[in-house]
Amino acid sequence: MVSFDVDGTIFRKAALTQAARSLGIGERWDALDQMYHHQRITLRECLASEFKLLQGMKLSDILREVSKVEVIKNVRETVEKLQGHRIRVVLLTDNPDFLCAYLIERFGFEGYVGSKVGIKDGIVTGEIETLPDKRLGLRKYCAWTGIPPSRCAHVGDWVNDVPVFRIVRYSVALNAKVPKVKAAASHSMDTDDLLDVYKHLQTLT
Repeated sequence: MVSFDVDGTIFRKAALTQAARSLGIGERWDALDQMYHHQRITLRECLASEFKLLQGMKLSDILREVSKVEVIKNVRETVEKLQGHRIRVVLLTDNPDFLCAYLIERFGFEGYVGSKVGIKDGIVTGEIETLPDKRLGLRKYCAWTGIPPSRCAHVGDWVNDVPVFRIVRYSVALNAKVPKVKAAASHSMDTDDLLDVYKHLQTLT
């Protein structure tokens, strides 16, 4: 199984952060990010507060703005090539499930592990279950699929990918800006084409 992070990996920038600015909640969203980066709130608190800002909004409006955010080249092509080797290709993110569903429909991923945010009649509700620790999410997903982490690879770019890098068989830090993330991965690369990740993984078999 190969799992991909979402923000900074599939999307070139944080998708909901970009969307928030067009939806009129950018300042509050950015303020929460700053509080987290200055360690005044935990990642769990940051995610829950950010997702609450979306409450009452139409999902279609949010996804309209998300669809404008640039993605890395050849996502579907990479997913299909990996699937051609009978490898399960999933998303592993702290982003909401509705964002994962959008990417699954757009690019053909087979599943996801992410935060849960309620949607009723096309409107975002206050039901929120965050996933600040992606490692725990992956472990649960592995137990469900019967694929152990020792048979998984993960591709990500940020500090919350590091705990995942430590439990999987192989890891790729993709366009990572933080030295700690690059150091924790089996391999580090910079590219604007996701097929380069596929080509690299091919060299390992």
